[in-house]
This record gives sequence, C-alpha cells and structure tokens, in this order.
Amino acid sequence: MNRMLIESQYIGTCSYWKLLLNAPEICFDKHEHYVKRSYRNRAHILSANDVLRLSIPLESGKNQHSAMKDVRISYKEDWQSLHWQSLISCYSRSPFFEFYEDRIKPFYIKKYDYLLEFNLDYFNVISSILKRNITVHELDRYYKSEEFHGNDFRNFILPRNARIEYFPEYTQVFNDRMEFKPELCVLDLIFNTGNQSATYLDKIVLKF
Repeated sequence: MNRMLIESQYIGTCSYWKLLLNAPEICFDKHEHYVKRSYRNRAHILSANDVLRLSIPLESGKNQHSAMKDVRISYKEDWQSLHWQSLISCYSRSPFFEFYEDRIKPFYIKKYDYLLEFNLDYFNVISSILKRNITVHELDRYYKSEEFHGNDFRNFILPRNARIEYFPEYTQVFNDRMEFKPELCVLDLIFNTGNQSATYLDKIVLKF
C-alpha cells in the first residue's frame, strides 16, 4: 500500500487501525472540514447492554464549517469523567485493563483545546501500545483526492458504513450475554487481548 491520506479519529476503530498498520506512511488531513456523524469525535465501546457511543462535545454547533485543525473541544459538560467512568464500567474486568489504564487515563484528565491535538496524542499512545512504528507526515494544505500522490482513505470508515469482511473473534467482556461485536474502538481489542492486539489487527480483512 502507498502512503495514505486519512482523517484523525477519536481512539480509532479496529478497521481504522488495520489501515494504519499497513500503510508505509500516514498523512493526517488537518485542513479538511469537520464531518458530522463520523469517528472524528466518536468511539464505540461494548457495555453490558450493547454498543455504547462515546462522543466528544465540540464548540460552535460541532464546527461543521471549520477545518479540523480549528475544531475546539467543549467542556460545558464533564464528558471526560463520563467517558472514563464508562471505560471503567465496561472494561475493568477485562484481562489487560489495569495494565494499560495509566496510559489511557491522562486523556480524561488533561484539557485539550483542539480535537485534532487530542486525537493525534491518543494515536501516538495507541501506536506505542501496539508496538508499531508508523511514519506520519503533515500536509501543508488541503488536497483534493486527485491531487494527492497516494491512497485517499478520508471517510472510508464511517459509523454507517461497515468495512470489516473478516475479523478473528476474541473473548470480549460480555461474551456470555451477547454475540461478538467486531467494529468497536481499538481499546476493546487492547483491553481484551493485550500484546496480541496487533496480531489480531493484521488478520482483519476489509471490504474495499
């Protein structure tokens, strides 16, 4: 796969990380306009009842017309505490939660002004957990798909558009009461499989 142009995501789905780990070079588009109902500020985790959506609130009506680099996070509600308590509730009984807890918790304490900054710092921590070196470059401007020399995967993975064709099942926290859920944020995989996470991601087959 050639170098990849892609949006930043909040934590990132398993299929998103499958793409990232297979690209020799990543270009995050910080000049694109924010897209509503995407994973840019949304992540899905597995609760005792079903899939639970975590959403980062944004200033100015979700900043629909702002470039991603200018999208600001809102703290009018204590979403950080809510998200962290949700992660604890859903994953405290998983095999590897305690092992990674100290690396994830700071994102629910530190106040970030911008969504992109938050997402990219999260990306760096997760790539370190997965023990994969990913080359990342910043672009100087917005590029149309035909202008970019590489593969444009912006908006390829969206909540309404499942891309997983095959995912090797692993034991999830609530597997005694519900069927396997493949397209969650990568933390579900990490908390349940630990240092085997990258191996699982390598085995995913995506629909193109």
